[in-house]
Amino acid sequence: MHAVSHALSSIRQWPLDKQLTLLFPAIVTLVTLLSGVIQQWQPAQNKAALTGAALFLLMLLTARAALQQQRLPPRWQWLLREFWPVPAMLLGYLTMRVFRLELLLDNLQLPLRDQWMLAFDTRVFGQALPLWLEPLVSPLMTLWMESSYLHFYYALPIGSLLWLFWREQYADFIRLRQAVIYTLCSGFVLYFFIPVKGPGDAMPELFSVSLGARDTVMYDAVNSFRYAYDCFPSLHTAIPWVTLLTCWRLYSPSARPLVLFMTLSITLSTLYLRYHYGADVLAGLVLAALIATVVNGLNSATPQRSTAVA
Repeated sequence: MHAVSHALSSIRQWPLDKQLTLLFPAIVTLVTLLSGVIQQWQPAQNKAALTGAALFLLMLLTARAALQQQRLPPRWQWLLREFWPVPAMLLGYLTMRVFRLELLLDNLQLPLRDQWMLAFDTRVFGQALPLWLEPLVSPLMTLWMESSYLHFYYALPIGSLLWLFWREQYADFIRLRQAVIYTLCSGFVLYFFIPVKGPGDAMPELFSVSLGARDTVMYDAVNSFRYAYDCFPSLHTAIPWVTLLTCWRLYSPSARPLVLFMTLSITLSTLYLRYHYGADVLAGLVLAALIATVVNGLNSATPQRSTAVA
């Protein structure tokens, strides 16, 4: 009992973004238990998500063990202590898939909001925004878009965090981590309240041009990790943009064109691959701008606690 009390006391001293990495999956688990959705859980159909969750958990436990042994140099101990919330937040997302939280929405008969997104796109762009990209479809374009969507999304924020660590810009590291976690958590919550499948899944009849051959094994693996209604807002838009907006002044002039290219490529890929409506992408941009403004403002107005490595 004393150990539990000590652990809770320690967690209360964590910054908000760290606390969210535990609070979010706890709430998802509690909701599935209280709603009875857990009774519809079929682990055999969620092997990939369960495996991913187990690997993330193993990573976190390994990092904890390494910190307890105190065999690493202080600088690397700091990295383990401050970096783990990022994969932990992704573990929180996997709980939505593992416990099939979309079943709760289905049981409550909450309507999907794809028609809202289509109506917005039609009013603003004349039609669903991904339809305007059909003339660009080619095997080479599809390969570029797939690569951007699958790889740049993770490489940009994680690469930026590691780059800040390498440059010993610890306060900026924390600021970017906060921005990424707040953006992820906000998006995950909105997924529940504004469920959207995306144009490719909800309205495939809209499209007359095939995207061409895909790596079906890769996409089957990716889709096996996805929560079913994870389109509004587009976090594939929000995460790279919040990274860029938070770190733009920190990047070297030579790095900025590369970062901008990666960010624009990811944003375009969400539409080209028909995962998102224009409304989703605009919402992702607004979310990124809001989070970056708040995080940058709070860190400039509030005296920073020392982040120096002992």
